[in-house]
This record gives sequence, C-alpha cells and structure tokens, in this order.
Amino acid sequence: MNIIKNILVIYFFMLKTKQITVSESVESELEKIPKWNVLMYLQKNGEISVYSLSKELSWSPSKTHAVIKQLEKSKAIKSRTEIVNGRAVKIVSLF
Repeated sequence: MNIIKNILVIYFFMLKTKQITVSESVESELEKIPKWNVLMYLQKNGEISVYSLSKELSWSPSKTHAVIKQLEKSKAIKSRTEIVNGRAVKIVSLF
C-alpha cells in the first residue's frame, strides 16, 4: 500500500506543479472512481468535513464515509475528530 501512496503523492505533486497533464478522456474515466474523486478534491481544496465533502460531491453521507474508510485503511488520507457546536465532526485531509 505504501507504493500506491507514494505514487499518488508524486502524481499529485506533478499535477499541482504542472509537470504533467491528464487528457480529458483519462480524467473523465478517473472521475468514475469514487476514491479518485475524494483524493482530487482534497488535493485541490485541502481538508474538509466528511459531511461537507458528501455535499460537495453530491453523494450520500454513507457512501462518503465508506470511501473515506477505504482511503484511511490504505493510508492515503488521514482524519481527525473535532467538536463543533457540541457535535463530533470528522475532518479528512491528505497526509
């Protein structure tokens, strides 16, 4: 799993620094992969609550939690819980 994480880190860095570009057809195929959508959103926008992420991606909270759980298990993202207005809020971000 660390190899995948390292590849993603390098890929995101290269995208961010404009060292590589992705064709529209490849990007359109990647957008069909839920994990990819979460990783790209976090790369572009930084940390966010799981609830807000579900709204941004127009997903159900349960789908969002399931994808987040998979990404956490593979060590691609990290999360923390904060108390906001007396409620527990899970915040996710890239490592």
